[in-house]
Amino acid sequence: MTVDSADLERLWSVLEQQPVIAAFRSVSIGTRTPPGELQVAVDAFGHRHLLVPLAAGHSLKEAINGEAVVLRRRALEDERSYQQYASLELVDERLKDLFTALCVEVTDRINAAPDRAVAALRDVLKDWRSLLAGARPLLTPSALAGLFGELHFLRSLIAADPGAVAFWTGPTGSAQDFHRGSRAVEVKTTAAPEGRMVRVHGVDQLDGSPEGGLVLLWLRVRNQQGISVPDLVDDILALTDDTASFRMLLRKAGYDERDREVYARTAFDVVESRTYQVGRGFPRITTHGLTGDAALSGVDQIDYTVDLDAPPALAHHTHVEPTRFLLEHA
Repeated sequence: MTVDSADLERLWSVLEQQPVIAAFRSVSIGTRTPPGELQVAVDAFGHRHLLVPLAAGHSLKEAINGEAVVLRRRALEDERSYQQYASLELVDERLKDLFTALCVEVTDRINAAPDRAVAALRDVLKDWRSLLAGARPLLTPSALAGLFGELHFLRSLIAADPGAVAFWTGPTGSAQDFHRGSRAVEVKTTAAPEGRMVRVHGVDQLDGSPEGGLVLLWLRVRNQQGISVPDLVDDILALTDDTASFRMLLRKAGYDERDREVYARTAFDVVESRTYQVGRGFPRITTHGLTGDAALSGVDQIDYTVDLDAPPALAHHTHVEPTRFLLEHA
């Protein structure tokens, strides 16, 4: 049975919610080998595991000194059965995405050769050794979705103007993600299946120039068969006339091209897109909106949530096309 990252994440999440009544909470993922089925598990400490069944008498060379994952022999036992497993365990919780991608590749290779499951496991670990050193932090799932949204919009800009990389200003610390002259576009992306809540960072993120204007582009994505961030990167590199600047901005956004094989395992579809003209009456916090004796002096890191389904926000829902809005001459 073929599984993907979303399948494994869902199973681990379900197990993590179950009460701790045994050393392992486990469930089969449907991938069968001669000794039994592969399991995903969560132990009493909350660590995630992939369990590969071992045949009776099968020796296993353990690897318990890994910085990101360890491999050791484990056993699951109940009143009806006893089974030994080669357990791949996530040690560094910061590398959940990497571990999920690793486990997907393990299951893919085992599906191709179920009678050589442990060998397949070891081959994957050997191939992934440099990544498993844990030297580089990976983008979180929400950050990866956010980067996808920005690159998805950037690709549409560059298709019309090969020099549009210059308009991607978010990675440099700008208040909004894209600027051209006095016009700005802020991109918000969510993978939530319902609701239209956006998290706003700072009092200037939704405070555009009155002369040019600010458009909020909101995207809902679904994690399934679609296009990955590395796919978008490749498309943009093929279209832009400034690959050096684009690669520099990617690094500032936290994307390391050496990790592309990890990110390539997460694909998104844009299932909904909405545009809002941010201006007078739009629900937001800005410096100019402060009243009385309120002042920002000494106040920092203001984050808040806006419900785009609230009537004041709905009144600003527009059919303005963000690409055309930004590329039009101000």
